[in-house]
Amino acid sequence: MKKRIPALLLLAIVFSQADTIAIDSTMAASDNNEHMEYQDRGSFGPYVEFGNVKMKNVTYVYKIHDKKYNISIDNSYVYGASGSMPLTEWFDIYLMAGYQYLGVSHHPRNRDDVFADYEALAEDEFFDPAYDKDDIDGWHDIHTALFQFGFDLALPLVYSYRYQLMFKPYIFGGVIFGKTFFSDDTKFLSPVLYGYAYGAGVRCAWNSFFLSGGFRSSHEKRR
Repeated sequence: MKKRIPALLLLAIVFSQADTIAIDSTMAASDNNEHMEYQDRGSFGPYVEFGNVKMKNVTYVYKIHDKKYNISIDNSYVYGASGSMPLTEWFDIYLMAGYQYLGVSHHPRNRDDVFADYEALAEDEFFDPAYDKDDIDGWHDIHTALFQFGFDLALPLVYSYRYQLMFKPYIFGGVIFGKTFFSDDTKFLSPVLYGYAYGAGVRCAWNSFFLSGGFRSSHEKRR
């Protein structure tokens, strides 16, 4: 399965020593020195991504006993944690780990053909049907563990040491990998997933409070 998920909003809130300078009382410079810059530091905190899977962006092959089915997908938001580590003032690396629930319903494309096939299998008393009649229209609960690793390029617009304030827009890109788990009793295997994501956002910090938000597009394959 290949899918493209346009996220409505990517939001990460971090309470840590994120993007703030550690002030040493032995420093000769005053805290209000206008010539010093706010030092970008590592951050870690909770992560939430608001997005929906649009069926027009999903390509799939779903068959039961060689009969084609249509599917529809409902999804939860992505919840987890993320962290970033600046290597320079304009280049960061980041890692995200999250969880997402997927509900997949399936229905036969040709219902009469599927029922005829099932009846033929059921009439053979020496053959156990490959599926139950209740499986013709069904639902799968899928739990997904997601991981993303990548980098971002940022443009520091505000770096105020005096007010302990930072603001910079950024663009990012990264790779996605993870694992899916079916919670129901099914013959389908739990596939691994991989793909990539890209987007843009803004990052700001004030003292030890850190906030990052933006938009992203994810492309995933499940096999």
